[in-house]
Amino acid sequence: MEINHAPAPVDRNNTEGFFGPIPLWLITLSMVLFFWAGLYLAYYSGGFKSTVFNASVVSWSGGGAGAVAAPIDMKVVGKKVFTQNCAVCHQSTGLGVPGQFPPLVGSEWVLSQDWHGDNHLVKNVLYGLQGPVTVKNIPFNNAMAPWNQLSDQQIAGVLTYIRSEWGNNAPPITTEFVAKVRADTKPRTEAWTMAELKAIPRELCSTTPNAGAPAK
Repeated sequence: MEINHAPAPVDRNNTEGFFGPIPLWLITLSMVLFFWAGLYLAYYSGGFKSTVFNASVVSWSGGGAGAVAAPIDMKVVGKKVFTQNCAVCHQSTGLGVPGQFPPLVGSEWVLSQDWHGDNHLVKNVLYGLQGPVTVKNIPFNNAMAPWNQLSDQQIAGVLTYIRSEWGNNAPPITTEFVAKVRADTKPRTEAWTMAELKAIPRELCSTTPNAGAPAK
């Protein structure tokens, strides 16, 4: 008697055995993971806003349960704010756009030289600047937008960054100083003019003598 060893044909239309009911444990695990992911995004996303930035968790020292937040680097905070909000006008090089937006490199406004004070610099960022201004003996006539929606720490950070970048050498601006200037200028709603600022007495954030010009 001849025995046929050929395999039986497979009925590809019969899916029984390939797709059975999903195990209850897998459904439960999936729901738990989705719930955890939702809580994680809700807590850490900051509403997915570009202006939300928690500098205290930029970096960490050590590890494990005893990890301690590293000290806040205001220049890191400032560079992030500058890149997102300021570089479009003043450029990533700090040189601005000739005839349109003034430079920050070696600017007497940034370095608080002559009649310019740290308080004038903070006021500019908080409420903006409009009308003709002179920067490094070059006239400009444009408008700077107000940025009072930024936190005191963000403003202090971005000013500290531009005062120490591109060869600039001036003392940092503190969060407390920004808060003081903000409180002193409320409830202002319109941009400053150079004439208005020049009439305001010059104040410095630090008692350290102003370093002045950019480092050689």
